[in-house]
Amino acid sequence: MRIEFFDNITGKGAKQWILGWFLFGVLAVGVGFWQFTEHTGLDWFYLGVGYIGLLCVVSLSFRKNVAGNGLGMAATAGEVVVQGTSGAVGLMLAPLFNFFTHVYGLFYWSKNTDADGDMIPKSASKWVWLITIAFIAIGLALFPVVNDWLASMGYGRVVEDDGSQFLGSIDFFWINVIAFVLSITAQATMILRYSFSWWLWIAVNFVWLIVNLMTGNIIFAIQTMVYQVNAFVGLYEWYRSERTA
Repeated sequence: MRIEFFDNITGKGAKQWILGWFLFGVLAVGVGFWQFTEHTGLDWFYLGVGYIGLLCVVSLSFRKNVAGNGLGMAATAGEVVVQGTSGAVGLMLAPLFNFFTHVYGLFYWSKNTDADGDMIPKSASKWVWLITIAFIAIGLALFPVVNDWLASMGYGRVVEDDGSQFLGSIDFFWINVIAFVLSITAQATMILRYSFSWWLWIAVNFVWLIVNLMTGNIIFAIQTMVYQVNAFVGLYEWYRSERTA
């Protein structure tokens, strides 16, 4: 199904859309930074990482290899520094994983490009879907074990279980676990060029929005909503390019 609005912003109006979306993201994240952080050195550093992240995700949605994966390496390296500096060693796992997938993607995408030099997405077979679902299921099953093992080794848990609940019935711990497992799955399938990865990113952003709102991380909640807009554009752009490749 073709949608004229998305055809315009992923076609002849792509440059205007990218510029407008990025400026909106800079403004939104900047407002969140001034209103909801203490403006420490680490806050300023993370703001810079956040702006790099904006450029990264919009480049990925438009299938730009060097800008997408290159800036992805910079952004995830920055996240590792932030988490390591704050002592959250367990939380370094996701950005570390993402960093190395971007390194792989930089070379893998370069071998699968169209005449304009943009990466060519591919559709997923039923086996890819089954493997992805199995990966998510195994990840959810093993996460508590890995989480406790990290704590026993002195690194700290990726997710702490403080007994809090969402809507009075869903453990906040499991919301975090779902967000973590879905995010690394979405990252892996995106780097492997599967268009359906953007459906996963849409789900990830929705879950992370709940996490950020519950923990009072307003700046991250704002960033997540900006990312969500880009995820829908990426979904359309990749499926459109897949069909015309």
